[in-house]
Amino acid sequence: MLVGSHECPLDSLADMQFCAAQGRDHRDCCVRRGVNAVAAGDKCLVFCDQIPDKYTHIDYTYASCFGKFDDMKQCFYENVQSKAKAFFSEEESGKN
Repeated sequence: MLVGSHECPLDSLADMQFCAAQGRDHRDCCVRRGVNAVAAGDKCLVFCDQIPDKYTHIDYTYASCFGKFDDMKQCFYENVQSKAKAFFSEEESGKN
């Protein structure tokens, strides 16, 4: 996604990240995956910490973070996957 050339406006980014992160803080995973190892540094971690009612104005100083979105999404996915495994393991063990 190139900023300014995509049909999704920049101001929609926060809503999309919140939804993908399911309102959770994934900063530890993001640091392990090097999300902050870009020019914007720790500013990129705002995309990983999606606790409700936190708002950060996103501008072009965050542009280098966009290249790390796949790593962020992987953190979100791993969290959902581990929670689902735990839930279904508990449910399965309760059937016995």
